[in-house]
Amino acid sequence: MGGTLRYLLALGFAAVYFLVPEPDHEYLTYLKTRSWLRDTAFAEVLAGGPTEAMPPMEVAVTPPSQRHAEYARAAREWAREQGRTPDVGPPLALRVAIDEGGFRAELAGPSGAATTAELDVRRDGSTGYYPNRNSLLPAFVAIVLAILTAQVIPSLLIGCLLGAWLFTGAIGAAVSHFVSQTVWAQTFNEDFNLRIMGFVVLLFMAVGVMARSGGLQGMVEVVRRYARGPISSQVCSFIIGVLIFFDDYSNCIITGTTMRPLTDRNRVSREKLAYLVDSTAAPIAGISIVSTWVAYEVSMFKDQLPEVTRRVADAAGNVTEVAYKASEGFSVFVQTLPYRFYCIFTLLLVVLTILLGRDFGPMLRAERRARHDGKPVADDAKPMVSRGFSELQAPEGAPIRGRNAFVPVVLLVLGAIGLMLYFGYTSPDRGPLDGSLGDGLRKILNNAQSELALVWASGAALFVAAALALGQRILTLGQVAHSAVRSLTSLIFALVILVLAWCMGHICADLGTAQMLTAAFQRAFEPWLLPILMFLLAALVSFSTGTSYGTMAILLPNVVVLAHSMGETDPTLSGSGLMILTIGAVLEGSIFGDHCSPISDTTVLSSVASGSDHLHHVQTQAPYAVLVMVVAMVCGYLPMALISRDLWPVSLGLGVLIMAAWLLLVGRRPGDARAENPASAA
Repeated sequence: MGGTLRYLLALGFAAVYFLVPEPDHEYLTYLKTRSWLRDTAFAEVLAGGPTEAMPPMEVAVTPPSQRHAEYARAAREWAREQGRTPDVGPPLALRVAIDEGGFRAELAGPSGAATTAELDVRRDGSTGYYPNRNSLLPAFVAIVLAILTAQVIPSLLIGCLLGAWLFTGAIGAAVSHFVSQTVWAQTFNEDFNLRIMGFVVLLFMAVGVMARSGGLQGMVEVVRRYARGPISSQVCSFIIGVLIFFDDYSNCIITGTTMRPLTDRNRVSREKLAYLVDSTAAPIAGISIVSTWVAYEVSMFKDQLPEVTRRVADAAGNVTEVAYKASEGFSVFVQTLPYRFYCIFTLLLVVLTILLGRDFGPMLRAERRARHDGKPVADDAKPMVSRGFSELQAPEGAPIRGRNAFVPVVLLVLGAIGLMLYFGYTSPDRGPLDGSLGDGLRKILNNAQSELALVWASGAALFVAAALALGQRILTLGQVAHSAVRSLTSLIFALVILVLAWCMGHICADLGTAQMLTAAFQRAFEPWLLPILMFLLAALVSFSTGTSYGTMAILLPNVVVLAHSMGETDPTLSGSGLMILTIGAVLEGSIFGDHCSPISDTTVLSSVASGSDHLHHVQTQAPYAVLVMVVAMVCGYLPMALISRDLWPVSLGLGVLIMAAWLLLVGRRPGDARAENPASAA
């Protein structure tokens, strides 16, 4: 990236920071209080009391608020999550006092026990940080520095330390908070993070053994029969990515590491491979009805469904309003699938770029470098996988057998799916499987412990890869151990970025970054604008924090009732119709922001698996993601909200035509001679 473009991008992000409006303090207080109630307060005031009931909540807000019902609903949501009967017993008393600098909330239980939360931006004895514009600084500073310096680790570290200083108010306390709380307690003490790191480490060790035993080379030789050039190599990469639909982490690592030798040989740039990997992994996992994403996505909005209704017609044609059930979350998710425009268009754009053989922007330059100069990696690139990994080859004279990689990979895929289903089925928390197939599958997936399943499956893949190499006497035990350890040396840089990306997410949670952005854009607008605005808000939050999961967690619980109530006032949209559109828009915006963010864990893993320079991957993928985003809003959410949701097949067809036209008019074939004249380069 040229220096001028770097400065322009940095200036653009700085402008976004200053253009973010001031938050709606009443709504911001509601978001923070609701989080405190559900995470801490209810458990504290009810400790030692009956465990089968949940009292109602009486709410008093100063100055007077219109959100009494929304505060009270948090008690019923928490009751359902805990398996309690809501609205039973003497009421809880919630008192909230708000001003522009913070708030104080107190919850008193039936026994007289009380707990308080006090957040104040002025830091004058308060017990927490009240979100404000400075809550955006750590993420924005990290992103701007990464763009200007092309150094991801120092940029992330500076952003994290800045956030810790804002949270604590003192330099010494900031360092202590970052090390003891953010890094140790919140990142390394989190089972999910440890399991994901364990999965990545075990899988890379397995890949190292498969490479050293000649298994990966054998797989490449098998695929090579069908991948004889750049186009067919990309087709194979896409197909493998689609087949590994159940988890984005597995998708990134397996597709990238398996296809990298072949795409290098066929002169496909590492940036293009990283794009194929990244733009297939999350979109296919996000819309697959059996994946680690679905269980999480459904869990974020299902508890709010009983607060809204849907229209049901009887045999006589009479229409009545019937309340949703929380168990219908999976059904609602399935209804959003036709409106998951960003994921669908992203997958279709990948297919179009391959079949039409055209690229544009920085990706076109990267592909021309690979085709004409034979350089899959740029001269100034810093690939996130070291040469040590890529140079793991079978001993001279050893047999090259594809099954030595194929068997462990199949075991990984089938083992992960099987273990997820097993863990979910045997979980004591799944509830009875006496409903529909969709409801039963939802209960199983909600308790699948997917990250634990991935650890066991990757461990089994490593064991089998080693056993095959030893059993065929291709490698000695020492060579197996050496190849496994050597493959890990290439992961150090990437794991540091992954850990710092998680730390940035925790820092943003401390400062309330997501709540601040949500409250800043909480303004009166027409109902048909809601899906587009929530898409953009989710994209901004996800881009700033680097996590689509965290974005879904803050936005999804708040859009169900909001969208339903706004949809009831619109003659074109029903309450449930706008709710389904908006849920889909939040899910899609979260993935779009995650795709464009240099601090996203899946973006990092795509660079790792593909051996691409991380910032080069971000720079080349962003124009494609932005194109899809514009098409998704203009051809998708806008006509769905303004005209009819039944037009989604027309929207999909129109979106494909626009993307194809863009590639034909703006894109160029990388294999053509380099020329500034479009006519000669077409």
